[in-house]
Amino acid sequence: MDLKAYIQITRPVNCFMGGLTVLSAVQVANIFYNLNLQFFWSKFPIFPQRFFEISFIAFFVYYFIAAAGMVINDIFDLEVDRINKPSRPLPRGALTVKQAWIYTIILWGVGIVLAFLISLASGVLALIFSCVGLLYAAKVKVLGILGNFVVAFSFAFGYLYGSLITSLERGFWWIPTMTWLFFITAFMVLQGREIIKGMEDIEGDKLRDVKTIARVYGLKRAGILGATCNIIGIISFTLCWIIDMFLPWWAPKLLGFWFIPFYFLGVAAVAVSSTLVLWKYDSQKAAKTSSLFDKIGALFGLIAFLLGPFTATNITIHPYLWFWI
Repeated sequence: MDLKAYIQITRPVNCFMGGLTVLSAVQVANIFYNLNLQFFWSKFPIFPQRFFEISFIAFFVYYFIAAAGMVINDIFDLEVDRINKPSRPLPRGALTVKQAWIYTIILWGVGIVLAFLISLASGVLALIFSCVGLLYAAKVKVLGILGNFVVAFSFAFGYLYGSLITSLERGFWWIPTMTWLFFITAFMVLQGREIIKGMEDIEGDKLRDVKTIARVYGLKRAGILGATCNIIGIISFTLCWIIDMFLPWWAPKLLGFWFIPFYFLGVAAVAVSSTLVLWKYDSQKAAKTSSLFDKIGALFGLIAFLLGPFTATNITIHPYLWFWI
């Protein structure tokens, strides 16, 4: 058994990064709701034991389901990957399609079981997340921009999932505004990256007739749209900082000091990506480099969203003032 192939096909770095989005959202929601519960009922600790339990399990829920989605994607993309990515496990023959399907079922089953261990709502959300991933790999990917949308949503969904399972645990159903901004930032940067990747993979995509922006509307328009998505992501990222900075004195701060350096690193990386794809939109090498910078920017943004809430200084507020955050 080629253990390396089983690890590689799941793209563990991508799954790990996606799992961190869940941790970030759980953290923000816990701070938010605990502050209000402290004020309204009794003095709960900022990070109760249930926080660690949910965080740990939810991380692996995302990881295993995302890993299953990665394997499914490679199964449906086998012929395309023979051209675009011949070094991947399936094209090079390290795994058979049958082995990949069995592996997918195992990964998916573990993720779903873990999701239901948290709560019924968590299990239902995980099932929806799974269906979206399967639909993307099987049908939606060939539709181009809609396929890009599903990929970006699948990654950013971790923010909504983490926030919702925490909110429902507290008896609420809404998501803090800061988490929505986290979601929009991640979604737009990933959307931009997927459009740019379409510019990079334009030859291989012809095999499945994938209707990417680059193939349907040309490289220049794809570059403009990819850069536009990146810019919207930067604006949303910046709004996180501005809103937190100008909150009234009685509102809880959700972003601490360590948000700032990673904010600037993330913005710089995504800005380089946008500039490069606009400047050399007709170069496959430039598109590949631009996609890499988007990924680096997303990583820095993710670190900012993790360390920001963790290092925040918070105070209690009155429940009627929730709308501020």
